[in-house]
Amino acid sequence: MQANLNATTLTSSPAASERRGGTARWLLAFAGTWQADWRERRRDWRVWLVVGVGLALACCAALLSALQLSATLDARGSAQQAEQQRWSQQGKKYPHAAAHYGVYVFKPLSALAALDPGIEHYVGASVWLEAHKQNELVYRPANDEPGVNRQFRLNPAFVLQVLAPMAMIFLGFGMFAAERERGTLAALRINAAPLSALALARGAVLLCLAMTLVLPACVAVGVLEWTLDSRSPFSDGTLRAALFTMGYLVYLATWAALIAAVSAWVPNLRSSLALLIGLWAFTTLVLPRAAVELAQLAAPLPTMQQFRAGLDDALGMADDPAQENRDKEQLLRQYGVKDAKDLPVNWAGVSLQRSESHGDHVFDEHYGALFDAMRRQSATAALAGWLSPAVAVAGLSSALAGSDTEHHVQFINGAEQQRRTIQQVMNTAITAHREKDGVRHDGDQSLWDRVPPFRFLFNALDMGSLLARQILPLLTLFIASLLLCAAGLRHLRNGNLR
Repeated sequence: MQANLNATTLTSSPAASERRGGTARWLLAFAGTWQADWRERRRDWRVWLVVGVGLALACCAALLSALQLSATLDARGSAQQAEQQRWSQQGKKYPHAAAHYGVYVFKPLSALAALDPGIEHYVGASVWLEAHKQNELVYRPANDEPGVNRQFRLNPAFVLQVLAPMAMIFLGFGMFAAERERGTLAALRINAAPLSALALARGAVLLCLAMTLVLPACVAVGVLEWTLDSRSPFSDGTLRAALFTMGYLVYLATWAALIAAVSAWVPNLRSSLALLIGLWAFTTLVLPRAAVELAQLAAPLPTMQQFRAGLDDALGMADDPAQENRDKEQLLRQYGVKDAKDLPVNWAGVSLQRSESHGDHVFDEHYGALFDAMRRQSATAALAGWLSPAVAVAGLSSALAGSDTEHHVQFINGAEQQRRTIQQVMNTAITAHREKDGVRHDGDQSLWDRVPPFRFLFNALDMGSLLARQILPLLTLFIASLLLCAAGLRHLRNGNLR
């Protein structure tokens, strides 16, 4: 009889009490659960161990990343100033010789890149701008690192995306499973404690513990932003930082809800831990790598040798000679002369600019196709974000930090535009000065300084693309985790307490 009475109490009375208790009862249960859970975790040495190790790794990652980014920015800034000075003080020479003399430009980095370096270690830092050629970026940091660093790179993004969820799992896998295993969850239900209040309070405590791993990264970015002054490559840095923070908050909240849901569904601690570790490994380790491999199969890229061979073949095909003659004849008619030597402008400069325009068309065609394939790879890989919150938040954070493929392509295009500006200024100077008695006009510093210094800014965020590829998948998975948690609580509320 007593067993039947308890069963009746557990299956009907708590649910009815939750409906009758109202908001006051729910808030009281939430506050009580928060205080009890927080007090219990403060007294547990295992919590201090997990949080301490995680915080130590987070501090090391933030400090190393911030110091490395600061040193990199200082080095690139000094090198850019030296290159600008070298260009400006190259001495008198024929402008086309100056175009071949060339200049290096360096890719800017944001403070957020200290948190998520993205692909920065695997792409070049600088590109050589010279006449007739669009060169590839050089000085890849990964080329100077041992292989172990390429496999395991400690940075704040790795801590937040991989280590923080694992720490949350070890701290929260027994959220409900432990009480079910001990048989104490029934006592809470006899006292009409709302399960939703229990889950939210315990999940909030778990989220607060995980957020301690975010603090070192926030401090590092704040210090970097303060020291960068006007060197930030973003015009919308505040929006990026806000979205970056909200993205990781939603990501960690998703894991808190998943942990609560699994702990509510499974009957014991061992099953809860095993299921959560499997889910963590699949979503943070397996699926991101699989997404990259599948993206490469969906949109394969040519090898560097194949790409360069095709580009050289296209460049080797001279511009239409007939069109060149027509352009020349039109210019002669425009000035009313019969020979190029009688033109008031230098035909050599016009011809050089025509050659550059032909090369620019070839570069746009070949590099455009390459960049389109890279964008298709990124879009294909982003589809895994609908299955893995780690993939979604990784794409979001690298896009906000300016360390993803799209921002790298923006820099390549910006550097190429600077190269074309240099060629246009040089060819315009040649065109404006005719040869006198076979002597060509030489430029000097006044001409070199007509080329504007390279100052690159990334485009403002494409919110439509960001919303479709990363934000919506992340929010969808967050809502799905909440629904799964609600279903687990309903599972407990219906009397499945053992």
